[in-house]
Amino acid sequence: MNGVTKQQIEQARQIGILAYMQTYEPQELVKVSQHEYRTRTHDSLRISENGKWNWCSHGFGGTNALNYLVHVKGLSFVSAVQQLCGIAPVSPAAACQAYEKAIKNQPPPVMFSAPPRDRDNAAVLRYLRGRGIRDPVLQYCIEQSILYQTDRKGYKNCVFLGRDGKNIPRYACVRGCGGDFRGDVAGSQKRFGFYIPASDPDAGRVEVYEAPIDALSGASLRVLAGRDWRTVHYLSLGGLNYHALEHFLSVHPQVKTLQLCLDADEPGRAFAQKLIEKYTEQGYVAKDLPPPKGKDYNEYLQLRLRFLADRKLER
Repeated sequence: MNGVTKQQIEQARQIGILAYMQTYEPQELVKVSQHEYRTRTHDSLRISENGKWNWCSHGFGGTNALNYLVHVKGLSFVSAVQQLCGIAPVSPAAACQAYEKAIKNQPPPVMFSAPPRDRDNAAVLRYLRGRGIRDPVLQYCIEQSILYQTDRKGYKNCVFLGRDGKNIPRYACVRGCGGDFRGDVAGSQKRFGFYIPASDPDAGRVEVYEAPIDALSGASLRVLAGRDWRTVHYLSLGGLNYHALEHFLSVHPQVKTLQLCLDADEPGRAFAQKLIEKYTEQGYVAKDLPPPKGKDYNEYLQLRLRFLADRKLER
């Protein structure tokens, strides 16, 4: 195979999943019983002390770290082999020692707490309207308390909230109403990303965006076109990662079509192709739908609004 030899492939296959995790990803292991672990990122991915692992929600598993890197982490086969060949063989005793040391030295986890609400949402509405977000979308998000305003030392910020299945806040992305400030609140769990559900719970499509404002922009484009904007689900990944989409699909088995509305830049294009490969193999219909113009969907929305305004002036 181009890039790796048969000997390297065989060497990579000899590295067990538990030894690999205990040594190189100890923060991911959560012990659920005397002889079994799960991973912190994927609740349904279970690893037994006998060396076998099974991703229950996806119906597959394996026995070595190579399968894990390819099927869970999304690496290509060649990249996974190359990465594992750079790792020295690890004895079970050394792996356990490394795991215990890493856990002992780990700082205590930060408990998530949603930012406090400001007295109104005036700055958030002014800011998001200025970026072209339509009022029906804003009104829905505010009514559902997944969008609100917070005040931090006199600076007004947008808060985009993600909740779990019991409607408990687990994630928050903060965006300044002025300047470039943005980031996730400490303790946020990426898998509970910002999400706007379709009005029909059986809707089979989800539009996937990198950022909450892009998701709002996709919804606003439907409003602008006079269409029912809640015929699809809208999901923000909070960056280029699998966590929010993996969780969303695990709790929405009716969704079979993924419309990937990621940015038009190089990282967005590359990650979209990874998602297409990953989910097509799992039986989903994955469509690559970058913005027709501009870097992202908010930029495209603003271009579209300017075009419509210019055309109106010409009449």
